[in-house]
This record gives sequence, structure tokens and C-alpha cells, in this order.
Amino acid sequence: MVTPILLPQQGNTVETCLILEWKKKEGEEIKKGEVICEVETDKAVFEIESPSDGVLLKRFFNEGDDVRVLTNIAVVGDEGESYDEFNPNSSKSNFNGAKEEQQVEENTNINLSVTVNENIEKDNLIKDGSSLSKIKISPRAKKLANQLKVSTRGIKGTGPGNRIMEKDIIVTARNMEPLTLAAGDLVNEVETRPETGSGIGNRITTDDIKNKAPIYSFEEESIKVVPIRGIRKLIAERMLESLKNSAQLTLNSSADATALLNLRKRFKNSSIYKEFQSITINDLIHYAVIKTLPGQPELNSLLVRDKIEYYNKIHLGFAVDTPRGLMVPVIKNAQNLNLLKLSHEARRLAAASLSGKIDTEELSGATFTVTNLGSLGIESFTPVLNLPQTGILGINTIALKPIDRGNGVEFIPHISFSLTVDHRAIDGAVGARFLQSLANTLLEIDLVITSDIMRK
Repeated sequence: MVTPILLPQQGNTVETCLILEWKKKEGEEIKKGEVICEVETDKAVFEIESPSDGVLLKRFFNEGDDVRVLTNIAVVGDEGESYDEFNPNSSKSNFNGAKEEQQVEENTNINLSVTVNENIEKDNLIKDGSSLSKIKISPRAKKLANQLKVSTRGIKGTGPGNRIMEKDIIVTARNMEPLTLAAGDLVNEVETRPETGSGIGNRITTDDIKNKAPIYSFEEESIKVVPIRGIRKLIAERMLESLKNSAQLTLNSSADATALLNLRKRFKNSSIYKEFQSITINDLIHYAVIKTLPGQPELNSLLVRDKIEYYNKIHLGFAVDTPRGLMVPVIKNAQNLNLLKLSHEARRLAAASLSGKIDTEELSGATFTVTNLGSLGIESFTPVLNLPQTGILGINTIALKPIDRGNGVEFIPHISFSLTVDHRAIDGAVGARFLQSLANTLLEIDLVITSDIMRK
């Protein structure tokens, strides 16, 4: 019996998923519970398992396709079984575009071979339809486009999701001048077509196509077109929404990093307390932030509509650069963690983000965010708020700064910060006091850690 494999809905807000990798080939045997493919939502990567034993009869989508949830992506069954009724791209399935194309076929009473080009022959068929496969187009429309030598570039489809339907090809074909046989072969190579030709009856010739081609051309492989989708699309939408819907103000400051660097060096070189060797500069700054925020509670807040929600607990988000894009895992209840536990939790969440296996719950709920570009040598930048949070701290590089301490100028290592706040909820003075307090915390970071241990 044929069993369809449905793309499940991963959360209430997920509408589409990106197929990352097929783990099984068509015709390959598969057991119930075996992973058939990996898919990506706007938050994480998930594995899709086979619901039954059998043979993978058909994969309906390719790697890289963005597929709507609750759509059949493949079928499993016995070898040779028919699966057309489960194919979302088949006219025999319940696909929304099938009825529309059937209606076009019934209502369109034209002789295409005469209307478009009365001399189209079999030799004039498209030899390479690879460019068409990258466009949202129904199978029937694609077949017709190949037959009529209609380029689908620039055609806005009338089907679901701007999918190109058969009637769209017919309308385009009606407005095209006919091609000579030689021009028909050339048009696919240069991927350009004049609106009218110089031949008999305005027929397009090879000279017309050559003259239409641009003087400067680039090899096809020199350009890589990547559609914005998955987590990249989500990032783009959130960043634009953040800038459009908040009053963002960025303050820049620096702090003496001498104590910070000395403590990190002692941790790294310690032969007795080896568990501290993995503590990073980032961990120490995270720790300093959660010790500073209680003194400036306005920054540990969310601005929801016309209300500001102030939080006693600190849920610290921190940016992680992953192959899939920027992700912000959240250290929940960070105020309860000592330095070691804070470091361990940050490493665990970062590793899960990099692997794409992080739980979606661990990517939400932050009340304040830290993002670090200092390791890349960035001296100053403008962090963008992760709404509805009211503050985000950017960590910059550590550099020598000339300081006059009364006995001449000394060059002291300083770490710089860029704090962005939502000016609708946070005044500039509040942000400035936070940066000042953070600088004081880092100046005596070893004493802050010691006093925390003594209190516990």
C-alpha cells in the first residue's frame, strides 16, 4: 500500500519548510522510523521519518525547495505501485492548480501551432530546460513552454504563489513574433529574444538575436543567485521590522580591560582549577552583564504595544554566527548561574545552534541580548534591537587607548561597547549609566566573582 509522507507543521507560525537534504534515494528500501530527509524551518532543522516500511517510490521535491507545510513530499510503498493521486504536482491529485489548468484547456479554442508559429517543427524544441526547472511552473505549462519556445523569465504566474500556469504561456506566446529554425536553437544559448524580427513577416532571425545580445556578457557560473528563504528570510524580516517599528539609539563607550585580560590569562594558565581554563572573554562579559543589569532594571524589559514589562529574572540572549545565519539562543534565569555554569550553558546552546539541532524553545524568551563582533576586529557598530526587547549590547574589539594618569600617557587596553536602546522606553541617560556600571564591574571583575562566591 502506498503511504504518503507529509511535511508536518513545526509550530503554529511555520508556513513553509526548506528541504535541506534527502537521506534516501528513489527506489531505495526504507524502514519505518528511518530518516528520509532533513528540513529547515525559520528556527531550526528537523528530521522527517518514514511512517512505514517499503520502497521510496518518489520524491516530489528537490533539495533547496521551499515547501508549504502539510504537503506530500514523498511516497513509500511496494515497487511498481501507482502514486499519482498523492503527487502534489500531478493533475490527478488535489493540487489547486489542476482544475484551473483543465479549465484553461477547455476554454481556450486556438490552434497554437498556427497562432504562434505555423512552421514550428520538432527540431525547434528546447534542448535544455534546466532554466525552467528553477521557476515555479506547473508541469503542463513547462511542457507547453518547451514546445512553443517561450522563455518563462519575467512571466508573473497567475497560479497559487505566482506559479506559472498553462494559460500564462498561451498569453505570452500570442504576443511573440515567430522564430526561424536557426534562431530557435540560438535563443536558448543566449537566453534573450527580441520583441520583433527583421525577417519575412517580422520573423526573428539569428542576426536579430545576436544584435539583441548584450555587448558585455558574463559566464553563467560567475553569478550565483540564492533566494532569500528559511532563517535568512526570517532575519531579514525581523531586522526590517525592528528598524521600522522602534526608535533606536546607539551609545558607544569603552572600559579598562586590564583586569579582564589578567583574569582570563590566570584561568587559562591554571593547573589546579582546570575547569576554568575554558572560560572565555565572552563568558566574563556575559557574567558582568548579568551582574550589572539589576542596577539598571529598565534595560531588562520588553516593550509590548503600549506597555513596558520589567523582568526580575534575566533571560540572556547571545548572538551565534552559524552556517544557516544568525541565531540567538537564550540562557534562561542567567542571574542564578555562577561563572562556570554560565559558561557551560553558553557552550551547550552555541553548539546546538551550530548543528541546527537546537530546540525552538531555547531560541525565544530573551529579555536582553549580547552580540560580540570583537573577535573580528570591529571597533564600533550599531546592533539592531531584537524586538520587543528594549536593549542590546554590542561587544567590540580590545585595543590600546592612551590614558593620562598624571605621570605621563600610558597605553591601556580598553574594550569598547555599543549599546542600542529603544528610545521609546529607555532614555539615553539610562543607557549611559548602564555602560558606566558595566565598566566599573569589569574594572574589578575578579572581586565581583569572589564576592558572589562568598555570598553563596
